[in-house]
Amino acid sequence: MNIHTSVIKYTQQRVNSFIFTLAGLLAVSLLFSSCEDYLGDDTNIDPNRPAEITLEAYLPTLADATAESHYYVAFQANQVAQQLASYFAAGADIHEEFRIGTGWTFLYLRNMANARELGEQAAEQESPHYAGVAKIYQAIGLGLATDSWENVPFSQAFQGIEELTPDYDQQSTIYETLIPNLLDEAIADLQAQSSISSPGSDDVIYGGNLDQWIKTANVLKARYAIHLTNKGAQQAATNALSALSGLSYESNDDDFQLAYDERNLNPWHARVALAINTGNFTVAPGAQLVNMMNGELYNVFDPRLPLMVTLGVDDTEYEGMVNGSEGGNTVDLRDNAWYTSSEAPLLMVTYAEAKFIEAEAQFLANGGSATSVGSTEAAYQAYLTGIEAHMDKLGVDEEEKQAYLANPNVAAGANGLTLGLILKEKYIALFLNPEAWVDLRRYDYSDQLYQGLTLPENHNPQLGGEFIQRASYPFDELSRNSQAVTANNKELAADMWRDQ
Repeated sequence: MNIHTSVIKYTQQRVNSFIFTLAGLLAVSLLFSSCEDYLGDDTNIDPNRPAEITLEAYLPTLADATAESHYYVAFQANQVAQQLASYFAAGADIHEEFRIGTGWTFLYLRNMANARELGEQAAEQESPHYAGVAKIYQAIGLGLATDSWENVPFSQAFQGIEELTPDYDQQSTIYETLIPNLLDEAIADLQAQSSISSPGSDDVIYGGNLDQWIKTANVLKARYAIHLTNKGAQQAATNALSALSGLSYESNDDDFQLAYDERNLNPWHARVALAINTGNFTVAPGAQLVNMMNGELYNVFDPRLPLMVTLGVDDTEYEGMVNGSEGGNTVDLRDNAWYTSSEAPLLMVTYAEAKFIEAEAQFLANGGSATSVGSTEAAYQAYLTGIEAHMDKLGVDEEEKQAYLANPNVAAGANGLTLGLILKEKYIALFLNPEAWVDLRRYDYSDQLYQGLTLPENHNPQLGGEFIQRASYPFDELSRNSQAVTANNKELAADMWRDQ
């Protein structure tokens, strides 16, 4: 059984379970209602069972739901970004229509819905520290959603039977209002002097450290600010630098990631690496990524490559799979690769990303462009720090790290820094992160900034040689909320508002 079949089966089981549970709950509800009419209103209240979910119970579920959402979006997005390629030339791999249906389900039924519930309960219980964490989870989910589908439901969503067919928020509204408001409110909540309840051991990301949540909010503000370079590069850069000037990431210890163990397996391990062990090949490292690291495109071998991918037993050359080719690779994502080992953390927001955002913002703020050469020392140092942070994260040998950082194809100096160098290193550091696809679209899939980038083989002929810009809305959403889907549906190659 391949991963796609497994996902379909898993999703169907969840749906069947939900229907069964809902039916049971309705039956029990009717029974309780009849009994209470006869015996009294409080007859069936269990004094040992809470009437509602406690604040503490939400955070582990939210962390898991957010990581799962991230995985399902990345599985498709990073094929389009050509960090991954599929053994089956179809869907995202060749820019055919893909929908990320399971990702949508996790985002709307588990991530943002639970975050909304947590935020509302926290407000009622005068616990703004929990409300602040909830809003950060909402912002992450909303960012994943809008960057995948563009216009998505949010303002009218999560109202249950009161609104079953919510209108979609325009991406312009999401970026200009919803995301910054959520994060600014989150920071204010987290800084509140009084909070009846505060996260502790239930916070599986930061263990209740509110400063680290504030740092994450500021890095997210910088991420969403730099997304808007096509709406004004100088303003985007200024906003990103402003966000990073506050309490922000200082080392890899601040990374927003979910840790796993031998019982709770990293999803890339469970669904990709283990599948390969049983002969169910799904995706492999893409040729674009591998050629950026093996010396073919940038004339320097990257010591991170042997840690990020697994070279075949009888192979000596690192060759990734060309998208649309269904093979030809010597590397895979097996259980001994860093990102796909059983206990590897799933990285969602990192110190390395923050430094590359800073490098790009400093470069643009100094008047830099896609074709200019040279920038400030601040931009250059942020670029170098981003590389070093990612290498340290993966455990690159210190001598190999220093040799790479000193290589003239990397160590360009402030006067030789280019946007292409910054984006190349950010692309590598964002392996298996949907942000890599956002960056490619922001810069129109430029083969000047991303050397060697071409359309996949067997490219979807309906796109007329254009790169894909979006996922299509899931079939379930089309059947449930068809009017809104129809009103917001756009051509696959149409630029999102963000990138126009």
